[in-house]
Amino acid sequence: MHDIWNAALRELQTKVSSDNFESWFENIRHHHYADQVFYLAVDDDFFKAWIEDNYLDLIEDALCEVTGETMEVVLDIEEAFDEGEERQVELDEPRKAARSARIDDGGQAALFEYTDEGSTPQELDQKVSDSGMNPRYTFDEFVVGTSNQFTYAACRAVANTPADTYNPLFIFGGVGLGKTHLLQAIGVEMLDRDPNAKVMYLSSEEFMNQLITSLRNKDMNTFRNQFRNDCDLLLVDDIQFIGGKDSTQEEFFHTFNALYQSGKQIVVTSDKSPQDLPGIEERLASRFSWGLIADIQPPGIETRVAILEQKAEADGIEMSSDVAMLLAGSIRSNVRELEGTLIRLGAQASLMGTPLTVEFAREMLDRMNIDHRRQIGVDEIMRTVCSHFDITVSDMKGPRRTRAISEPRQIAMYLSRKHTSHSYPELGRKFGGKDHTTVLAACKKLGELVEMGDNDFAHSIADLESILFR
Repeated sequence: MHDIWNAALRELQTKVSSDNFESWFENIRHHHYADQVFYLAVDDDFFKAWIEDNYLDLIEDALCEVTGETMEVVLDIEEAFDEGEERQVELDEPRKAARSARIDDGGQAALFEYTDEGSTPQELDQKVSDSGMNPRYTFDEFVVGTSNQFTYAACRAVANTPADTYNPLFIFGGVGLGKTHLLQAIGVEMLDRDPNAKVMYLSSEEFMNQLITSLRNKDMNTFRNQFRNDCDLLLVDDIQFIGGKDSTQEEFFHTFNALYQSGKQIVVTSDKSPQDLPGIEERLASRFSWGLIADIQPPGIETRVAILEQKAEADGIEMSSDVAMLLAGSIRSNVRELEGTLIRLGAQASLMGTPLTVEFAREMLDRMNIDHRRQIGVDEIMRTVCSHFDITVSDMKGPRRTRAISEPRQIAMYLSRKHTSHSYPELGRKFGGKDHTTVLAACKKLGELVEMGDNDFAHSIADLESILFR
C-alpha cells in the first residue's frame, strides 16, 4: 500500500502548485489500509483540519485514479493511530483557524468571532502606532482568496496562541502581495487580546541600524535586553536584507535562539523561501524552517476584484463592477500596485469632475502605460494556437515531436509564459506533463528569435496575440 500512496502523491503533484505540495502533501504518511479505507497520518490537528476541509476530495480522487477503486480516506495524527483509537478532536482556537479561513461563494473568508473585550479602539490604535504598526492592518481588512488562505489561517492561529502553534512562522512571497499586512495583523491582534503584550515590529534594516547604533555607543546590553528579554512577539519584515551582513546575522541568530528558548513567538517575512535566500547563513536558514513556512501567491481575478471593492468602499471611491473587472484584469500580480492604481484613477476622476467609467479608466490606464487587455489562460492560448496551426489540443499535449506539432507547442508555451503568471513547472504539467526544462528551452529559443528580429515569427506571434486579445 505504500507504493499506492507514493503513486497517488505523484498524481497529486501534477494537480497542485509545488509550494502547496511541499507544504501539505509531502509530510502526509500512509499508516495502514483496511476495508477500502486508506488511513493517513499527519503531524498535528491543524494539518488534519486544513487537509480535511481543502484537499480530502483531491486525495480520494488521486487514490481512485491510481487504483481504479473508490476509497475513503481517514486522517489523524500518528499518536492516535498508534494508540489504536479513533478521535473526535475538539479543536482549540489555533486549530479552528484552518477551518475558519475557508472561502465562501463571494471569495471572502469567514471571519473569526471574539469574546475577549480587549482595548477600546482608541487605546488599541495608540498601542499599535507606538509599536510602529498601522492600525488599519487588521485581519478583518485583509481580503482572503485561494492564493493566500493558508498563510492567512496560519497567521490567525499564531495570533490566537503565540509560540504554541507554529514558531517561527516564516512568510514569503513577491512584492505587494500582503506580507506586511498579515505580519502587522498578528501584532494588532495580540495587542487587542493582551494590551500588556510586548510586541516589537521592525524591518530587518531597522534591526541592523539599531545594532550599528548600539555598537557605536558601546551599549549592546540595552540592545540585547530590548530584543531578548523585553519582547513577547518579534515581527521582522523583509529578513532577506540581512543577507551577506555577518554581524547582523550573528546578532539575529542569538536573538532568535533566546526568544525561541524562552517561548516567545517569532514571525518573519521575506521575498524568498529560507533555502533560496542569498547570503543567509545555513544555521539561520535552518532555524527559519523549524516552524511553518507559508507562501503567498499572486491573487486570482476574483480576489483582485474583492480587494478593489473593499479599497473603493474604504476610500469613498465610486466604482462600478465593470471598472473593477477592468483593473483586476490589467494588474495581476501586485496588490499594492492594484490599490495604488485605483487611488490614482479615483483622484483623477475627482479632479476632472467626471465619473469613474470604463472608458475613463481605459484612457487613464493607457496614459499610465498599463496593459488593460483582458486576462487569458493557458487553455485559451492552447486552443487558439491549435486552431491557427490546424492541430488538436491532444496533439499539443501528446508526446509527438514532428515539426508540425513541436513548433505550435513551443509557440503556445512561449505565449503562456509571456501572458500568464504560471511557472515553468506549472506550464509543463499543463502541457501534458512535460518537464519544466522543455518549457524553459522553448521560451528561451523563441525569446532569442524575438531579439534577432525574425519577421516570420514576429508576424505569427502578432497574429495570435491579436486573436487572443481582440
